[in-house]
Amino acid sequence: MPSSARPATLSAKDVLAELRTSWLGRSLRVLAETTSTVDVARSWLDEGAPDGAVVIAARQTAGRGRRGRVWASPLGGLWMSVIAHPDLRLECAGRLGVALALACAESASVDSECEIGLKWPNDLVAGGKKVGGVLAETVARGGRVTSAVLSVGLNANFSTAELPGHVKESATTLLDQTGRTHSLARIAAGVLGRLETIWPSLMQDDTDLVKRWRQRDGLLGRQVLVQAAGKMVAGRAEGIDEWGALRLVSDGAKLSLPIGEVLSVSEVRP
Repeated sequence: MPSSARPATLSAKDVLAELRTSWLGRSLRVLAETTSTVDVARSWLDEGAPDGAVVIAARQTAGRGRRGRVWASPLGGLWMSVIAHPDLRLECAGRLGVALALACAESASVDSECEIGLKWPNDLVAGGKKVGGVLAETVARGGRVTSAVLSVGLNANFSTAELPGHVKESATTLLDQTGRTHSLARIAAGVLGRLETIWPSLMQDDTDLVKRWRQRDGLLGRQVLVQAAGKMVAGRAEGIDEWGALRLVSDGAKLSLPIGEVLSVSEVRP
């Protein structure tokens, strides 16, 4: 798709016009280009950013995914970081990524009319391929999460052909899935609105996150191979627990994996 056919560059005015939140996104910086919205958010956090401050970039030159991986971020995607001060028990930190992934999947699904699924711990999936991901980086003191940078990367208004060769086979975009472009301002505002709605469940010992994740869980009931704590664990995925950990049945034993990476997934559920 020629770049001239894309929507105009995203602006703060566009996002604020769509925003229906009380605190998320009310302090907003929208940049034409940056290394990574995470870098900008971290600097803003060090300067005393207010709770709910948001950074959005039209393009990133050094976007990052989990474990320091490079995240290709061309013009036409949604590259966004949210600054929060959750005052959350440290053992509940995994809920932050769960809540953000849910908010992003729900918003993108509504706007694009494309079903977005979830792959633990942080992938957004459409048509069996990765269409986006989330990242939660936290700061803890005294056993509590005192601040966090929550980031979203969503492949939207560009073709997979624009991505690097090593990710083309496993990635997709909303444009490729639907054949049309989408309002990044509306999706961004939708993510923030849903995250604000989810926030009370995130802060409490609540099962709402678990139920909502289950509705979009692309691993549920499948045989998976997970790399966790330096070991390979195979078993049947049974959703997530209230902490955001992957529930797995392996050789008859029930496990909860708080961190890890899914290396393979069976094509069909038993």
